[in-house]
Amino acid sequence: MDELMVQFAIEARELVQQSSKDLLSLEDNPGDRESLESAFRAIHTLKGSVALFDFGLMQDVLHRAEDLLSQARSGRIDVSAALIDPLMEVIEWVEVSIDGISRTGHLLEAQDKQAARLLGLLDIELTEGTAEPAAASAAQVPEWALALQQAVVQSETDETLIAIRYEPHSECFFNGDDPLATISKLADVRHLTLSLNGPAPSPEDYDPFRCMLVIEAVSGAPLADVQAAFRLIPDQVKLIPLPKPLTERMAPAWQAAAAPSSARQRTTLRVDSARIDKLIEIAGELVTAKNGLAPLAFEARSLGNAALSRRILSSHHEIEQLVASLYTAVTRARLIPLEQTFRRFSRLVRETAPKLGKAVDLIIEGETVEADREIVEDVFEPLLHLIRNSLDHGIEPEADRIRLSKPPRGRIQLRARQSGDHVEIEIKDDGRGIDPDRVGTTAVDRGLISTSRASGLSHKEMLQLVFAPGFSTAATVSDLSGRGVGLDVVNRSIQRLGGTIELQSTPGSGTTFTLRLPVSVSMAQLMVVEAGGERYGIPISDVVETHKLPAGAVQPVRAGKAYILRDRTIPLLYLAELLQLPEARLPAEDIKVLIVRVGEELIGVAVDAIAERAETLTRPLDGLLQGVSGILGTTLLGDGKVLLVLNLEELVQ
Repeated sequence: MDELMVQFAIEARELVQQSSKDLLSLEDNPGDRESLESAFRAIHTLKGSVALFDFGLMQDVLHRAEDLLSQARSGRIDVSAALIDPLMEVIEWVEVSIDGISRTGHLLEAQDKQAARLLGLLDIELTEGTAEPAAASAAQVPEWALALQQAVVQSETDETLIAIRYEPHSECFFNGDDPLATISKLADVRHLTLSLNGPAPSPEDYDPFRCMLVIEAVSGAPLADVQAAFRLIPDQVKLIPLPKPLTERMAPAWQAAAAPSSARQRTTLRVDSARIDKLIEIAGELVTAKNGLAPLAFEARSLGNAALSRRILSSHHEIEQLVASLYTAVTRARLIPLEQTFRRFSRLVRETAPKLGKAVDLIIEGETVEADREIVEDVFEPLLHLIRNSLDHGIEPEADRIRLSKPPRGRIQLRARQSGDHVEIEIKDDGRGIDPDRVGTTAVDRGLISTSRASGLSHKEMLQLVFAPGFSTAATVSDLSGRGVGLDVVNRSIQRLGGTIELQSTPGSGTTFTLRLPVSVSMAQLMVVEAGGERYGIPISDVVETHKLPAGAVQPVRAGKAYILRDRTIPLLYLAELLQLPEARLPAEDIKVLIVRVGEELIGVAVDAIAERAETLTRPLDGLLQGVSGILGTTLLGDGKVLLVLNLEELVQ
């Protein structure tokens, strides 16, 4: 697929998501003018992009959708479900079509055949809206329009002049718009002024493909005719019906009107994510090279050259600061707002709730919070499962909610907030909640825990059993849940992203899931340990504490070993045995033990030695080693040796 088609697919998906968000907003608030303008702008831009390719009837479908939104914008039709529903079907069709275009480079036959049906849906009779606006009063006329009024001679008759301020989009040429051709279609032009929307660029910086014009005009044509001339670009035009001539002409405001703001708009540069990933990889290599300076400094000191050692350590410190700044800047370049994931759920709830016979409102907050691109994309599946779970199991049918004195419409809140270097995402519903006793009974029936252990669990601990593999309280299989894939999958997905998930629930009041995820991929603080003659890395965040244990303190317990730590029995495992190393043997001296937490339990893992600490970038395994249990990835040490980074929780389990 050529570069132009790839770019089209990227921009088209963004426009589809934007228009979907705006239409859903209009459904909740039909008077939301900003959403109406934004939806029109997205459809118009999408239609212009489609016009560059031969995609069958897609352009006709989008053109008809654009016409309907244009009529709604001018007030000729009302914004209602009769308008929103067919437009949403068009957006869904375009989204599916883009996927096929991305794979094949052309519109698939199956999607092309649906175009005729969509054109039929869009050929609807809608309720007429309000009449066209009358001329504004003098108090409502902006200064730029008053300045134009000063520049023309307006008769004392009943005619109404229209002040026009047309600021073409900077990339209007790529959308097939010609500003001068558009303005030339105006009838009865009384005044016309061309200016720039900012400082004139130097000849070296001049870009002939970017439009910088501001076109101001006064027309004596009817308002409907002027609106028709700008029908396809209403977001770029301001139309002000001028009041009748004033007895006292106001002081010219030409200077203020003709001097547009010189503040330069903030621009966005679209960069292939693979290039950002390459920069992060290079930053990781710099960290490895930086780590190699410290051993050189110690070697210089051991050879008696203290001055050289100090210079190396000084350079090491400076490079460390520069690399940290570089890595921070590069990782921030990967941050994108959670909105790209969150806004996909509005349509899901809108379509799914009626199928379940429920009325549900989805409240989204904090969608502007940013996180690493990989985290934003990969958190979609866990969130999808949790929201479906709330729709299917959490929110009660409308009749049940009324009987329980609850509002007829259920409520699901999807909220994000930043907490330090982490992002917290909360999914909260006001449904039936989870009964801890029922969870415990189900876990016992499924053989997940014993009856004696269940009796000793608190309600909070019992609720955590919903994350156990194979746990489900669904009595029947549905399209949303009950397929044997439970919350354990969600838990593992969040853990792979370096996060955690917590559950709180009150029977009869609702359930809250809180996901805590890192903002970005960060340098890992590793503890380097030795076992069986080899060195391995363990994330320091996985280690609760370390200590030395006398060999005589270890006691045999059934088939394993354990010891007492602060009046608590701790199972003891040996890292060499977990890794099945051929030279694994029990130490005769004091044992170096790492205490790690596995679920709610503390486990001791014995190692031969604790070597050092290192700050590195861990690379995930690929190829044949991808997905190997117990290994997070690899990293390079300062001496150039490859270090395997272990996942102790997986090894212990």
